[in-house]
Amino acid sequence: MTQRKDDRQQPKFNSPDNSVFSAMRVDPKPYKANWNTTFFDRTKYAVAGLLYMIRRERSIRNVLLSGVVVFGLAAWLGVHGVEMVILGLTFSLLWTVETLNSAVEAVVDMFTQEYHPMAKVAKDVAASATFVASVTAVIISVALVGVPLIERLLL
Repeated sequence: MTQRKDDRQQPKFNSPDNSVFSAMRVDPKPYKANWNTTFFDRTKYAVAGLLYMIRRERSIRNVLLSGVVVFGLAAWLGVHGVEMVILGLTFSLLWTVETLNSAVEAVVDMFTQEYHPMAKVAKDVAASATFVASVTAVIISVALVGVPLIERLLL
């Protein structure tokens, strides 16, 4: 059963706890607008996020297209086993980082439409994570697919 935030008891703040265990003592329920208590609810929200990313974010569509091309080439070249797993993990990481970048941008945009130096820092740092993951994906893709492709084209 989902309770509205108004119905829940608000937490009382005591003196700050600076121990290493302080975060695990915080009950997040009073701070959440709703609870997605069932597996179905959690899955529904995750699929909604994936569909949003595919529909609204060009960068994720680029990741999807490049993944299809790289996996298609890998299959054509006979890449298999550990190399395919590495490619899968690489593109999963890239997709995840791109999704987190979009989430950070959405939260920043939700709080401010005006220029703020810290909003710029948040967006730039999130974008840098995407950049690093993209460069890593290119390097790994070239190493695992580019070399066999060049060998096949030259022979």
